[in-house]
Amino acid sequence: MRRLIALSAIFIFVFITAVIVTDKSSIMPTSTQTPKLVTVKTIKEPNVTLTGTVKETTNTTIVVDRIIKDKKETLEFALDKAVEKIKAGDKVKVSYIKKEGKYIAKRVVLIVPEMTTKKVTRAKVVKQEAH
Repeated sequence: MRRLIALSAIFIFVFITAVIVTDKSSIMPTSTQTPKLVTVKTIKEPNVTLTGTVKETTNTTIVVDRIIKDKKETLEFALDKAVEKIKAGDKVKVSYIKKEGKYIAKRVVLIVPEMTTKKVTRAKVVKQEAH
């Protein structure tokens, strides 16, 4: 009889231990952790700037010639909107990006030649009084 009680006690102890180990959620409080958000950075195309002379312009493109190390280079840029005040022969500054093998103009600025101003000096007029 003692053996039966001892075996029953061991069986109950093992059974309760197994239940406690497998069902920790009912005994131990759960911690609520929010998952970390992962931000994906998009690769930004670098803006490049060049200065040159307009060869040709349309509503969707502008062709610019520039000289680098005594070599003439012609680049064609796609435009988002037409440039109205710029015509062939004007000097421009173009900010652009290269995307999928094409040059896309972000900003086109007309370079206005500086006007030289002459300084006009006024001569001092000295009044002399006769005595």
